Amino acid sequence: MKKIFLALSFVFIFSLSVFAYEPEIKENRAYFPPVIMYHDIKIEAHDKFDVLLEDFCAQLDWLKENNYKTLSMEEFVSIIKKGKPFPEKSVLLTFDDGYSGIANYAVTELKKREMKGTFFIITDMLGVFSTRYVHTTEKQLKEIANNKLFSIGSHTLSHPHLLELNEDDLEDEIEDSKEFLEKLTGRKVLAFAYPYGEFDDDIVKRVIDAGYEAAFAVQNGQLCDYPARYTIPRIYMGLDLCKNNQELFKKYVQDYKNMPPEAFEERFEPLPVDAHFFEKKN
Repeated sequence: MKKIFLALSFVFIFSLSVFAYEPEIKENRAYFPPVIMYHDIKIEAHDKFDVLLEDFCAQLDWLKENNYKTLSMEEFVSIIKKGKPFPEKSVLLTFDDGYSGIANYAVTELKKREMKGTFFIITDMLGVFSTRYVHTTEKQLKEIANNKLFSIGSHTLSHPHLLELNEDDLEDEIEDSKEFLEKLTGRKVLAFAYPYGEFDDDIVKRVIDAGYEAAFAVQNGQLCDYPARYTIPRIYMGLDLCKNNQELFKKYVQDYKNMPPEAFEERFEPLPVDAHFFEKKN
């Protein structure tokens, strides 16, 4: 009887271990959910990387209607560190540079839908006004950071070409921007976005040493000797991806893991003054 009990106990424990076992997740490019890179959300487009408010709303609605789950950066990093698979239909929405469109439009539309977003900020540009672009102010950024739907990341101090900097300047751009944002917002800055998507092994190491948990590039191609979480590619949003009822936007989100190189191409190109795109009015 004792032998039968021991045998049954072994079978029971073995069964539990089988069902509890989760295969080790391999951290490579195919591991990550779609990551989308916006810049400015505008009523009037001045550049090909702008997205009109009407199109932005249509994209958020499509994600919502198709049961996509937007992740905060905190959730994104936590899943990676635990080595878990991402929930089905996860998506990470990121916004580079800190243009005023995030405060004026993106935050409002995301909040309406209870959707999450991460804003990568060029700290020296906070509150800067120019002819075509206005940047978010420190006050606006603090208000954004107070909402747990939103995460703040670093996009350096001044958006330089990191590959051209000396060691001291490189350290300042990577470390001082993180320190500034954490002091301003009172929140830990977990992620870094490479200006122009440029990096090499030395830059990646410095990002890791500065305490970032993840870093984002643009193109899906360049590899380095460090974990893939420090060179995550992003779909480069812009006017072209909004055409034909968001056709390319939908395609790239649905098939992110098999995207052609053009999905990640640079789209920065100022429009001629007489060729601006406007939000369509009823």
